[in-house]
Amino acid sequence: MTGEIVEGERTKQLARAERFALVAVAREILGKEHRTGKCMQRRVPKQTAKVWKDKEHGKAFYSGVRTCAALWTCAHCAAKISERRRVELVGALAAAKRLGLHVKLLTLTIPHGIGDDVKVIVRKLMAAWKRTTNGKAAKDLRDLLGLRGTIRAFEVTYGANGFHPHLHVLLFLDKSWSNASVHAAFSPLWQNACRLAGLPIPSDAHGCRVDDGSKAAAYASKWGLESEMTKGHIKRGKQGGMTPFDFLRAVLADDQDAPKFRGLFRAYADAFHGQRQLYWSNGLRALLELGKEATDEELAAEQTEQATMLAELLPDEWRAIVHARAQAAVLDVAEDKPEKLRALLDALYARWLEYSRRRGTVCRA
Repeated sequence: MTGEIVEGERTKQLARAERFALVAVAREILGKEHRTGKCMQRRVPKQTAKVWKDKEHGKAFYSGVRTCAALWTCAHCAAKISERRRVELVGALAAAKRLGLHVKLLTLTIPHGIGDDVKVIVRKLMAAWKRTTNGKAAKDLRDLLGLRGTIRAFEVTYGANGFHPHLHVLLFLDKSWSNASVHAAFSPLWQNACRLAGLPIPSDAHGCRVDDGSKAAAYASKWGLESEMTKGHIKRGKQGGMTPFDFLRAVLADDQDAPKFRGLFRAYADAFHGQRQLYWSNGLRALLELGKEATDEELAAEQTEQATMLAELLPDEWRAIVHARAQAAVLDVAEDKPEKLRALLDALYARWLEYSRRRGTVCRA
């Protein structure tokens, strides 16, 4: 596989076009020297850019082109990375079932307001989570529940009360407990951890929610994959809420509040820089007999070996594609009408040459 899977060929191409458009908006907001600003813009040094088509799924992709692996800010890399993480989560649940483990989905939230600094909220939220996994109280909880490991996913939305970062945690238990029992064990620990981290104390009703294994399985199967795009921070918000990538959509649509959304996206990117989106507790992968975890960089650069090369691009041909913002269009033609790919590349190159002649310069991607 070379990326996310979306129902319908046309839908896949529209989703791809939107991803490239969102990356362009992020580049404009964050700057060309930001990691995302360079993604799918420049070639890998000493490598030739190439266009490939996957033999099994028919998806086209590039090699020899830089990717940023900045999944908080790059729609292109987030789609690819999140789909691979999703597959791992589904595999983890299957392995847990074989081992006779019980899985719960724990959702942890905190009170927040429109004037809160998202960077401060994120820092304190992660400090609170750390307190739930370290110390005597955390050990006693693990022993009580038979907690063998966790997988923590970090998500964020934006609504009437500002940014809402929250955690979804898959709990792998060797004992069978009701949702109410797990909630009764976790809620006081979470409330105390928030207090010690300098956060408002969450209520019993809203701060901690526990769902059973079927909800956990549904969450894992959709975590990196849903109909619009991928992942919690990329998908479209519901019920009046927004995701950070909705900020980019608003800017792309020239919304009347576009300046506000630019500022919100910058604040979000700064707050989540360096944060891990998905974290496996120590020893869980070994328990479930899964291999070594790949880094985001490795997943973003991963390519299938079962593919046919359709075109090898000269440096100026790649510059022509970037100049025309035609990265998505080239892949669309490679998938649907590969026999016309060379004609498209030649047309883009001719347009780029004409542009360069008029300006009396040579463009550099």
